[in-house]
This record gives sequence, C-alpha cells and structure tokens, in this order.
Amino acid sequence: MFKNIIIFDLDGTTIDSTHRQATKPDGTLDLQSWFKNATPEKIAQDKVLPLGRMVSKLSKKAYTMICTARTLSDADYEFILANGLKVNKIISRPKGDMTPDAELKSQQLGELFSKPQFRNRNAIMFDDAKSVRSAIRKLGIATLDPDKINKRFSQ
Repeated sequence: MFKNIIIFDLDGTTIDSTHRQATKPDGTLDLQSWFKNATPEKIAQDKVLPLGRMVSKLSKKAYTMICTARTLSDADYEFILANGLKVNKIISRPKGDMTPDAELKSQQLGELFSKPQFRNRNAIMFDDAKSVRSAIRKLGIATLDPDKINKRFSQ
C-alpha cells in the first residue's frame, strides 16, 4: 500500500455541478433540491475541473480516494468512470442521510483512519468547503482549497 493518501471531494473540487445546485436563503446547500436534480441527464451535464483531470495521474503515485457528500447513483459512478476519475476507494453519503457535509465526512474519514492500514499515513484532502477543511484538519489530515489549482489550470 502507498504511504501517501490523497482525498478528493467531487462537487466544486474535481467536478463542476453548479447547474444542479440550489441554496437556501442562508446560503447553505438545499439538499432536497440537490436530490431532485440528481437525475442521470443532469449528472451527464457535469464537467470535470482541472484538478479532476489530475486524479488518475496521481493515483499512480499515491493511494487516492473520493470522499463526497453526494449519495452516489449508477449515473454518478458512470460519470466518474467515463471521465477518468480513477481512484482506489470511494466514500459517499448513505441514502437518506441528512448529516451536514463537514460532520459526515469527518465521521467517515475518522472511522477509516482509525483502521490499522490507514494509521500513520501522510494524507491530504482537497475540498472546496471551508467547514469540511476545518473538520478534517482536526483528524490530522492536511487540507487544501482546490480553487487556486482549478483557476490556474482552467482553459
């Protein structure tokens, strides 16, 4: 197993799915609207961001994972595979779970990194949500905002 682990969020990090997003008046993601917009047709319209194009290259040098707050459907997995987001592991939101993103990802990654094969590994996570980055840092995992990378390599 690789010594280094790289974790990628999907939406806003490796994939642009803004055409499917709706927010509540307080600016948070409207999960009910998100679930309604998670149709195969709309998922197929998502676009891979520059960091997403680097995922499969990095998987040759490190253990790579996707950790997303999406509840993944067959259409999501098809999109991931068709667009070269080759990773060793995918962690996603269980169906019906409404836990806030930062809490959900912190729980899921906390469980994973408590297992012997994941302890004492160098890990870094790319996530566009400040609340997620803050929660994940508390687990001892370095986090980076993907915005600068995606802006620098877009075009």
